[in-house]
Amino acid sequence: MNKDVLFFLFLLASFSGFTQIQPYDLKLEYRENPEGVDVKNPRFFWKVKSEEAGQYQKSYQLVVATSKENIENGVGDVYNSKKVKSSQTTQIIYKGKPLQPATQYYWKVKVWDKNNIPSWSKIATFSTGLFQEEDWKNAQWIAWKPQSAWEKEWWERKDIESKALQFQLPSLFGASMSMFERYYFHYQNPYDASPLLRKSFNVNKKVKRAKAYISGLGYYELFINGERIGNQVLDPGWTDYRKTILYATHDITEQIQNGENLAGVMLGRGNYGQLAYDHWGFYKKDGYVGQPKLLCLIKVQYEDGTEDIVVSDLSWKITGGPIIYDGPHMGEIYDATKEIKDWNMPELDDSSWQNVNPSLHPGGELVAQMCQPIRVTKTFQPVNIKNKGSYGQWIDTGTNSAGWIRLRLKNLKRGQQVTIYYGEHLDPTSSGQPGRLQQMAYIGKGEKEEFAECRFSYKGYRYVQVKGYKTKISKDDVEVKFVHSDVPQVGTFESSDKTVDAVHDICRKSLIFNLHSILTDCPNREKNGWLGDAVTGVEFGMANYDLAALMTKFTRDIFDTQSPEGGLSPIAPSNNYRKGKSTLWSSAGVHIPWYMYQYYGDTRLFENYWDNMMRWVDYSWENNNSKEKDGMFTEIYNDWVPPYDATYRGGGKPGGNEVIASMNFYLVLERLAYMADKLGKNKDKKRLENQRKRIHQGIQKYAFDAEKVEYSGLKPFPEFLPVVNILALDYGIVPEKYKAQLEKRVVENIVEEKDYHLWGGIFSIHSAFEYLPKKGYADMMHKVVINDDWPSFGWMIKEGATTLPEGYKFTSSDMHHFMGAVDNFCYRHIVGINVDQSHPGFQNIILEPNFIKSMEFAKASYNSIHGEIKAEWKKIDKNTYEYYGEVPSNCEAKVVLPSKTETIKSGTFKYVVHI
Repeated sequence: MNKDVLFFLFLLASFSGFTQIQPYDLKLEYRENPEGVDVKNPRFFWKVKSEEAGQYQKSYQLVVATSKENIENGVGDVYNSKKVKSSQTTQIIYKGKPLQPATQYYWKVKVWDKNNIPSWSKIATFSTGLFQEEDWKNAQWIAWKPQSAWEKEWWERKDIESKALQFQLPSLFGASMSMFERYYFHYQNPYDASPLLRKSFNVNKKVKRAKAYISGLGYYELFINGERIGNQVLDPGWTDYRKTILYATHDITEQIQNGENLAGVMLGRGNYGQLAYDHWGFYKKDGYVGQPKLLCLIKVQYEDGTEDIVVSDLSWKITGGPIIYDGPHMGEIYDATKEIKDWNMPELDDSSWQNVNPSLHPGGELVAQMCQPIRVTKTFQPVNIKNKGSYGQWIDTGTNSAGWIRLRLKNLKRGQQVTIYYGEHLDPTSSGQPGRLQQMAYIGKGEKEEFAECRFSYKGYRYVQVKGYKTKISKDDVEVKFVHSDVPQVGTFESSDKTVDAVHDICRKSLIFNLHSILTDCPNREKNGWLGDAVTGVEFGMANYDLAALMTKFTRDIFDTQSPEGGLSPIAPSNNYRKGKSTLWSSAGVHIPWYMYQYYGDTRLFENYWDNMMRWVDYSWENNNSKEKDGMFTEIYNDWVPPYDATYRGGGKPGGNEVIASMNFYLVLERLAYMADKLGKNKDKKRLENQRKRIHQGIQKYAFDAEKVEYSGLKPFPEFLPVVNILALDYGIVPEKYKAQLEKRVVENIVEEKDYHLWGGIFSIHSAFEYLPKKGYADMMHKVVINDDWPSFGWMIKEGATTLPEGYKFTSSDMHHFMGAVDNFCYRHIVGINVDQSHPGFQNIILEPNFIKSMEFAKASYNSIHGEIKAEWKKIDKNTYEYYGEVPSNCEAKVVLPSKTETIKSGTFKYVVHI
C-alpha cells in the first residue's frame, strides 16, 4: 500500500441526551462571578456544548439586570441585547446603561443552535467596584506614625546600613545574616512591627448586602469580627505604587452581625518599602518607599433601602503586631509573645492603642484587582526529614516550589527563637544558595503547641532547615504549601516517552511557581518581572494555564515603566532600572498582547496601549538604532543562558547582542503592522511596514554572509551561531532563495556538529522548537529533547531536576521558566493543537500532529476560551497511526496530515494514517 494512503473516519453521529447547544462557563472579564469590576464596558464570555456533532450557536441574547428577580424573569433592566445573529461567544462588549459603582448585577445568556432551538444559561453575577475618587466617600490613607517622624527614622536607618558590608550584597540581600541579626542590627531603634488596625461600627437593621473595598500596602489581611476574609494571601498584587494601586472587593455579608461589629486589618510591608538593598533600585529615595498604610471602605446595605458607610479615617486605632520584621526577599519574624488576644474582636478594650495618622497618597491610580489573587493552592506532607544534631533538622519537600511550610512546634519556652531556612539546594544555608538566606523566624510564647507559618513573604525552595528547635520533627508536624497566583490549569499532556513527560512537567511547574501577581524570573533570589523571560515564557504558559486576567494586569505593569519619551524598562514593576536600554526584553509589551490576541481573541490591550507601543517604537529607533549601521539595534541582553556561557571564554556573549535585538524588533514591527490593520490604523500600518523593510535591509547588509549563506553577529565568533540563523528562519527574515540551504545548515549544526544538541539559549529554544518541527524535523527535535548528555533537557531530568534551572546548570536558580518554550513542542507539534493565526482565539483550530517514530502515543487537551480541545495519537504498527480527539461545539478544525488536509466540524474525530 502506498505510504501516503489515508483512512478517515469522522464521527458525526448524535448521541443520546441533549442535542441542542447549552451555554456554560459564564465569565466577565475572564473571571467567574467577579467582585469589584471597574471596567466601564466589560466583556462577557461563555462556552457552548452539545452531544450532537456539528452543532453551533446561530444567535444569542444577553440580558443584564440589577436584581435576581428581574434576571429570573428575563428582564434586562440595564441591558438586553435582543436576539443577535452571531456565533460569537467571547469578547462580547457590554452596551447597556452606564454601570453604577458598588452595585450588584446579574446576567444570563440565551443561545439558539443551528436549528434555531433556544437554551438559557444559568445565572451569573458580578459586582462593580469604585469608579472614581468620589466613590471612596472621603476614605483616607492611614498609617501608624506621623509621616515626617517615620521618614526621619527610616532614612537614618538606611544611612547606617549603607556603611555596613552585609547590606551591600545586592542580589543576595545580605547573604550571611540571619533574621535575628537583621532585626537586632538596629537594636536601639528597630524597624516598626507590622501594624494592627481596628475600627468598630454598629449594625441595627436587617442586612441585605455588605462589601469591603480595601487596599493595604504592601500587603493586608482583613478580619470582620475575628474571621479572616477571603483565602487570598500576599494581597494586593505588586505594582509600581506611584502609577497603579490595586484594591480588592470582598463580600462580607455573612460576617456582619447585629449590634457592634469590628473591622481589623493587619498590614505588611511587601514591596512597599523593601528592607533590602538591591541591584534594581527599589530601596532608593526616588522609589516607592513608604510605611504600611491602609485605604478601606465598608458599605452595608439594608433591606429597607438605606445604607451605612465605614471608611478609613483618623478614628481608627493602631498598634504594633506580632510580625516584628518582614521583607519579601529575606523573610519575616513572628514574635508570638507580642500576640494580642482577640485584637480583631469587638469586645477588646483598645483604649491603650494609638490613634492612626494620615498618610501620604502613594501616588498611583486606584484600580480593581481583576486578576486571580495569590492563594495556597496545595497542601501536603514532606517526603523526608533528617535530624543533624546541632546543625538542625532538614526537611525535604520532594520538589522545588514556591510558597512556605507550616511547622508545628511543641513545648517551646517563652522567648525561644527558632529559625527556618529555605533553599533549593540540599543545605539551605550553604554559600551557593540562590537568594540566601530565605528565612522565617519564630519566637515562642511558651505554649504546648504553636505554629510557624509565613504571612508576608514567600520562598522558592525544596529543602528546609530548622535551627533552634531540638524536638524531633515528624512528617505530621509539617504542611508544605504551594503558593502562587491561582490561575486555572487548562492544558494537559502525556506520552509514552517518560523523559518528554518529565520535561513537560518541569516546564509547567516552573511557570506556575513564577506567578505571583506578576510573571517573575525566579521565586527565590530576585522575584522580579524580567521581561525577557516573559517574551519566551508566556506563550507556553497560556497552553497550560488561563493567563488572560493576569497578563492583562501585567501588561499595565510593563507600560507603567514607560518614560515620557517612550523608553521601557527590562523589568516590571521597575524603578527606572535600565530604562530604554533593551528592546529585546521590553518587547514583551508587544508580544504579551499578541499572545493574548492569539489565545483569547483579545484586541483590547492593543487598543488601550497603542499610543504607548508607538511611542516605544519611536523611542527605540531614536535611541537604540545604530547611527553607523542602520537597522542594527544596540542591546544590553542576549540569547540568555546558552551553553556557551559555560564553555566560551572569549568574553561576553557569542556574536554580540545587536543582531538578535534587530531580528526581534523586526518581528515586533510585523506584529504591530498586523494589528494596525486590524484596528484600522492605516497611517501607522504604512509607517510600521516601512520600518520593517528598513530593519530587514540592515540585517541583510550587516549580518548576512551571502557566500557562506549564514547570519552572524557583529562581534566575531569562530563558530556557526545557531540563534541568529534560527531566528532569521522563524521570523521570516531569510530571502526565499537562501531558505533551504540555511535550514540545512542549521540542521547540520544540531545533528552533526553538536550531536543532537541545540547550542543556544532562550530565544534559540523558542524559535527552534517552533520552526523546525513544521519543516519536517520533529523526530530530530525529539532526539534533542531526550538527549541525556549535557547540555540538554534530558540531562536535566537525568540529574534529578524538578523544575527548570537558569540555563544548563544547577549553579544558579533552579526555578526559571524561560526555557520552557520547549513545551510548545509537546502541545503544538507532537500532538498538534494549534491556533489559526488568521482567526485567533481557537474557534478555528488547526490540528497538525507529528507522529514521532520512537514514541508509542501522545495525547493532550487544551480547555480553550471556546471549550476543551482533545487530540491523541497512538502507533498501531510500524507505519500506521490512529489520530483522534474532539472539537468543541461552535468550533471547527483544519486537520493537516501527511497526505490530506480537510476541515471538520465539532464532535469527535478519528483518522487512521499510513506513513
